[in-house]
Amino acid sequence: MELNQEALSIIETLESAGFEAYAVGGCVRDSLLGLVPKDIDITTSARPEQVKALFPRTFDTGIEHGTVTVLMRNGGYEVTTFRTDGKYTDHRRPDHVEYALSLEDDLSRRDFTINAMAYHPEKGIIDLFGGREDLRRGVIRCVGRAEERFTEDALRMLRAIRFSARLGFVIDEEASQAISHLAPTLTYVSRERVWEELKKTLISPHPDYLERMIGLGLGPYVDPAFAKTELLELKGLPELAEDLNVRTALMLYRFGEAEAGRILRRLKTDNETRHQVCLLIAHIQEKPASSGKEARQLMRQVGREEARRLGDLQYGAHLITKEEYTLQSEFLCSEMSAPVTLKELAVTGRDLIEAGGEQGPSLGVHLSWLLDQVIDDPAKNNRETLIALFRQHWYNCNDSLAKAALEDNQ
Repeated sequence: MELNQEALSIIETLESAGFEAYAVGGCVRDSLLGLVPKDIDITTSARPEQVKALFPRTFDTGIEHGTVTVLMRNGGYEVTTFRTDGKYTDHRRPDHVEYALSLEDDLSRRDFTINAMAYHPEKGIIDLFGGREDLRRGVIRCVGRAEERFTEDALRMLRAIRFSARLGFVIDEEASQAISHLAPTLTYVSRERVWEELKKTLISPHPDYLERMIGLGLGPYVDPAFAKTELLELKGLPELAEDLNVRTALMLYRFGEAEAGRILRRLKTDNETRHQVCLLIAHIQEKPASSGKEARQLMRQVGREEARRLGDLQYGAHLITKEEYTLQSEFLCSEMSAPVTLKELAVTGRDLIEAGGEQGPSLGVHLSWLLDQVIDDPAKNNRETLIALFRQHWYNCNDSLAKAALEDNQ
């Protein structure tokens, strides 16, 4: 394993001041798997105030847990004091944190063996719990007793599912049994944190591993609707691109738009995700576009990117054939720059008023009608043509109204 120069510099600075320091956790795991770590976390015997005294630029990330972020030129590095956790009375966070005297104490409190390894540039990998062997075997195994680890923090049960899905690993028998036994304690975890784990699993290489979550009994404690496993669509998930909205929509579409919205609201998802997923589910039965005009109509109805996502969803749900999916994708690609919104019309409401139109609700009706003409034939999207079409349409509408009024008078 190799550390970048900034991480090495932090470790060297801490050791020069008489403290121990190691890279720890996910960065070690990912490096051993041949992956590039997203972040490098450091654990040290130095207390937070001692860390802050050694580096000119820091901020308190989680000072109550002994974590300080050291700011370097290319980013921040979380530096956390060796610690042990007190009792977990809420099945989520320790009631208090105590600083530990050794790296072994710190590693022994971590969740899984593959996350409980450390690295030192001179000492190499420190693996006290068999993490490297579990990486080789492809196993998610708890540090110490699984029941104790999951009792401390119920979210770790979903983390086990997430890591298995991300890495393609199995969950060992002891951990599986503990999850089945402690599944009800997941209700102690905030829905926001539950959704975060669910989200990461959905966009993993093995999103169908959510079946393990269901099989181990966690489903009803993720959300009551997940007890209705026959409505969850999980088998088609791996076929989809790693798009969270599409994969979420596929998972929930059998519930229908309204119920899917309620589920996502209970999981405290953000409004944009909820809106996009429900939009996809609402249009899942749309006929696939088989011409340029139909592709433009679809993009007008749901949006450009949403039209592409809708095709992915329909194909993943086996509602359209591969041929239909391919044809629609080709037409969407070829028509992507075509005008499909009112903003893209070559005229505005002001242009129509200057051409003789009246300000008011009817203006929107005329603009919408003009967009219909442009959807039919994008070549019409120039100011001169649209003004001429508007004048004819305005005349026809007024003529119809005049005729209707005359008939009423008679």
